[in-house]
Amino acid sequence: MNIRTYLIRCKKENLIWLFWIFINSLCVFLNGMLSARAITTLVNFNLREFIIYSTAILLVNILWVVQIYQGSKANEKAIQAMCNEIRKDISLKLEEAGIENYEKKSKSTYLSWMTNDIGTISDLGFETLELMLMQSLNILFAIIAFLSFHFSLLFTITVFLITMIKLPKIFTSRLDKNALIFSEKNEELVQAVDDVLSGYRNLKNNNKISFMTAKIINFANRYSVAKINYAKTLGGLMAVQNGTSFISQIAILIHAGCLYFLKLIPLGGVSSSQYFSSIIFAGLTGLTANYAEFKSVNKIFEKFENIDSEWCEVEVNNSLPIESGKLNGSIILDNISLERSNSSIFSNLSLKFCANRKYAMIGKSGIGKSTLLKIINQELHPTKGNVYFISNNSEKCSLSNLKESISYISSDDHIFNESLIFNLTLGKSVQKSDIDSVLERVYLKDWIDTLPQGLDTILSETKLDISSGQKQRIMLARLFLEDKPIWLIDEGTSAIDEQIRKEIERDILEDRGKTVLFVTHHLNDELASLFDECIDLNDLV
Repeated sequence: MNIRTYLIRCKKENLIWLFWIFINSLCVFLNGMLSARAITTLVNFNLREFIIYSTAILLVNILWVVQIYQGSKANEKAIQAMCNEIRKDISLKLEEAGIENYEKKSKSTYLSWMTNDIGTISDLGFETLELMLMQSLNILFAIIAFLSFHFSLLFTITVFLITMIKLPKIFTSRLDKNALIFSEKNEELVQAVDDVLSGYRNLKNNNKISFMTAKIINFANRYSVAKINYAKTLGGLMAVQNGTSFISQIAILIHAGCLYFLKLIPLGGVSSSQYFSSIIFAGLTGLTANYAEFKSVNKIFEKFENIDSEWCEVEVNNSLPIESGKLNGSIILDNISLERSNSSIFSNLSLKFCANRKYAMIGKSGIGKSTLLKIINQELHPTKGNVYFISNNSEKCSLSNLKESISYISSDDHIFNESLIFNLTLGKSVQKSDIDSVLERVYLKDWIDTLPQGLDTILSETKLDISSGQKQRIMLARLFLEDKPIWLIDEGTSAIDEQIRKEIERDILEDRGKTVLFVTHHLNDELASLFDECIDLNDLV
């Protein structure tokens, strides 16, 4: 990932953008050249040619106005196209990461990538690139103008150009370093804000709301310091550049004045020399400063590139290839161990879950019930051992790419800010009659009938327009609609009213065509009787 990648990928939009950048620089050049001719004709009292050149200047400026309008549109269209491509690539990386890798970073980090980092790429990368192209073209046209006035002017220009190119090098490495630091501090600030806002209710209920402000201010100050350090370095660079530019413009003016007194250039050439020298040195000042900013964007792209090395998928030892044909629902845990933070969660655990049987997973809090389901669902990989399915031909096969065979729901599943029908189906095509039948099974039909847009109603967790029980029943409805052979249910009914919960649990456990692993904290004799086997992890871990 780098800027060049997206310039090529969005080449149509960028070619249009480049055209209008060229038109802008051409207008700057023509204004200077035509003004020089107009001043010369005015001094020579040539009214006819003065009117011609003045009209030409007017037409050039009309074109310039058109360029400003069209160029700004082309600029934004190209930049947004490239930013969307970056977001797409990051999303694809997240798509391929796997849940275990995804959870190595916080949501706020990904939020920062998609918003702040891409905003920085837009401002310091694409916007700066436009300025650099414009400044480079302006310098090129200005050099052509000096050649047309008198070749000796290039000598003076070259001396100061070399000086202005050499001086900024002492600042560029510091700019790169400071840009990376303030990007990191921005991520930390976003994480801190996300953290305290997520815990707002807890802080408010315990009269600790001042902690929120203190933490935000603390991380905001760190970000501010990093940003100020970057600005100080950039300011030093700009000061050196502008000082050199000021001296060089005086030198050019003196040189052009001498040429005029020697009758080697007209008076219009003197005035335009000043005009073009300011363009060259202001352009070079901006070009070197902008280039330093432009280079700093590489650090952000490097951060995105490092994802691939951080997210290398964990291979399960001795996993066997996937067999063709439908799985029959049997699962084998073969001597699995899992270690986290120098502690062992499972050690040499072996279990077999037979097809179409129902298993209750019980045990004290923290024993590893949810973790076990995540291993089966491939959200986590065991540090030792293997997990197998049994296919219809009774051969062992690995769990890789078996999402089409497993439905997994938990108490913390997410409701998308989308329509109810999307949350039920996740965009899959499902018969209306099947949806209605499932909604009856999870006791959602009456509630949905009260909604003004029915299944098209937009849901949102943040707006609290659904209860925890309704949320769980939506997840259970999704489970029924997916109709996969293996159901992993982690406290998927805990928030549902008791009477409805019993009916839904009975419905789940009486479906003889499914293998069900059911984690619960409310196992009683009535519920236990519906399971084929109750597995107490306290006895196994």
